[in-house]
Amino acid sequence: MVNLQILYLIFFGVGFFFLAISVFGGDIEVDVDIELEVGDMESASESTSIFSIRTLATFLVGFGVTAWTVARGEGSIGWQIAAGIGSGVIISALYYFAMRLFFSMQGSSMVTASSLIGKEGIITIPTTSTGVAQVRVATVAGNSEYTCKETEGLKLKQNDLVKVTSVAMGVGTITVEKLK
Repeated sequence: MVNLQILYLIFFGVGFFFLAISVFGGDIEVDVDIELEVGDMESASESTSIFSIRTLATFLVGFGVTAWTVARGEGSIGWQIAAGIGSGVIISALYYFAMRLFFSMQGSSMVTASSLIGKEGIITIPTTSTGVAQVRVATVAGNSEYTCKETEGLKLKQNDLVKVTSVAMGVGTITVEKLK
């Protein structure tokens, strides 16, 4: 039983070690051209991953401390492992969902095409011979200027007020309509 208690404390120690490194160090570089990032792995949802080092480390901490506690209370090996797994899953799930909540509350200053549609702007460069003009639109990142075309092909003059109706090629060219 004592050997298992030592093993559980090792699990706890390894988990705690990686959590401490990820909080205070960020990442580890090994000299053999291998880089081990002890932060969160890349995730498409701009959130923490289930398989990030921190999530796995919280599982090890929960598993180690709970299994050790059950072992100290003279619980059977089956109960030690079951309680350790249950506690590890619960603690790592709490960490994972708390991080997802925190990431969802993050603001972004990234200008997206959909964020421009419906916004009003002012023409800074009138329509040229090629049929395009330049419009200044207030975005979350401040005032930005974009190449634009009028929906009905009207000539736009400097300081005309317009409304963005669509965006083509990311934010390459936007279509605007002149406000009366």
